[in-house]
Amino acid sequence: MATDKRWLYLPVEVKVRELDAKLLLAYYAVREGYHIVIGEHKMVELASEVYPKGIFFSKGYPHRFRRRIITNAKVNGHMVVELDEEGLILTDKTQYVRERMKADMLDLVTQEYCWGIFQKEAIAEAYPDYNQKCHIVGNPRFDLLKPKFNLLYKEDVERIKSNYGMFILINTRFSEYNFLNGKKTESMVSMYMKKLYDHFLEMTKAASGKFPAINFVIRPHPSENIASYRKAFSFYNNVHVIHEGNIIKWLMAAEVVIHNGCTSSIEAFLLEKPIISYIPITSKVYDMELTNKLGIKATTIEEVNTTLENMLSNPLEKSDYNEQIEQSKKSLSRYYGSSGSNFSYENIMRLLNTISLSPVPRTFSPSVKKFYLKENKSVKHYFSSLSKGEIQDFFRKLDKLEITSNRVVIKNLGKNLFSIQAK
Repeated sequence: MATDKRWLYLPVEVKVRELDAKLLLAYYAVREGYHIVIGEHKMVELASEVYPKGIFFSKGYPHRFRRRIITNAKVNGHMVVELDEEGLILTDKTQYVRERMKADMLDLVTQEYCWGIFQKEAIAEAYPDYNQKCHIVGNPRFDLLKPKFNLLYKEDVERIKSNYGMFILINTRFSEYNFLNGKKTESMVSMYMKKLYDHFLEMTKAASGKFPAINFVIRPHPSENIASYRKAFSFYNNVHVIHEGNIIKWLMAAEVVIHNGCTSSIEAFLLEKPIISYIPITSKVYDMELTNKLGIKATTIEEVNTTLENMLSNPLEKSDYNEQIEQSKKSLSRYYGSSGSNFSYENIMRLLNTISLSPVPRTFSPSVKKFYLKENKSVKHYFSSLSKGEIQDFFRKLDKLEITSNRVVIKNLGKNLFSIQAK
């Protein structure tokens, strides 16, 4: 196996949220001569212990997990760069630094990528000596929202609209109560989320009854218990609970998005979708101020239904809240730093190319090709499967957009684990 190329390790934890963005980065990295290892997070970790030294792309973690992953990557001879998937919305800078950005691990990171100036300030204020290694790049997840890449989801959007017709998308974030493995009520935050959860159930029941000809699609947070929603709406024919595929195609297909504190509201905003921020209760501690500013606020079920009626009858009319849209753009600009024609993947590739890698390859046995782990229900929930065909299909769509042929070799290295390199 050739080892003269620059190797880039791209671990993915939550497939529906992260995979497309990592594949986007992989596509352009391959064009610049990188050899990619991509797949389920733990599998990429295993591969990085055996395959050549390169750049390990950390996705950000709570401190205990971050220590293990970054330390292991360094022990295995890799340079580490990091883009924290949770670095966009920071309600408390001090808490963020304490829980996800401690200095001992930041010291081991070669380049720390930031969503925007707010995240960079949070890190630099705590650790002025590390300011130079922090770079505002945005996130390739949001590149996919820009017009250039709309075609990637065209077929999926058409399929969704064919299956569900006109629908309202309801995004939830109540995993602190409605957790994957069962309900939690032992903390203040879980009790607050229980109240929000109950309010959203009642709002959805009322709205689906008010608009019986329209479908309502509930998309729970990846860490939530989907079964609880399906049980609650088992007798509602126009309510569907779905957690399939990247959120972008569902946002693009929806008529209106309803949420409370969800990052997906920012994605909906960038796609210029009508948004209702349903805020039946408030908390200075647990509410997401920025995301709840987007779109139209509704504090009661009656306000939700009235706003929905206006949005559905006048889908293109924005004059009533143009000023709010402009204010939201200004607020968002501090949190997200890759807008307009500027692409995050370009920012990242430019920085990756400045990293000097050791020319000495790791010695490893060519017979080591397949990696497997015992079945893990939690891992399976977040990353069910990945096939060579999925990667090929995504790359073919990008080839069509770029009017080129990115000739690649894709090899299966194990379950949900692949290498990608140019022919």
